[in-house]
Amino acid sequence: MYSDNLIVEARAKIIWGEEVSSVRHFLTSSGMSAADAEAKIKEFIVERNEEIRQAGVRKICIGATIATGSGILLYVAAKDSGTFFIVERAYSIGLFVALGVFGIWILVKGLVYLVHPESEKRSVTEMSE
Repeated sequence: MYSDNLIVEARAKIIWGEEVSSVRHFLTSSGMSAADAEAKIKEFIVERNEEIRQAGVRKICIGATIATGSGILLYVAAKDSGTFFIVERAYSIGLFVALGVFGIWILVKGLVYLVHPESEKRSVTEMSE
């Protein structure tokens, strides 16, 4: 009924984060009815939101791992075991705190992707970077 290239291009535009109104205009100006265009756009948005949620789950796992690992290393480095010189211990603690903050930042970003995927306007491919 409609050209495969038209559908593929409209899907790509949604995945890339282009505005819905722009994609709707593209489809209707290419000969697709408004109802069909709306149905396809909704389908593509659902697919995009699923991809964003999957990226969110990955980020949550990565962030939780980094934060937990740095917390364990921070605990070990902060213990007064006598294995670190005081300056080396301070550098280690600073590094592990920074790593923990980074892990928490990734985790929170993943939670936002998971809970509210519509808030992300970038391309799905850019989000995994």
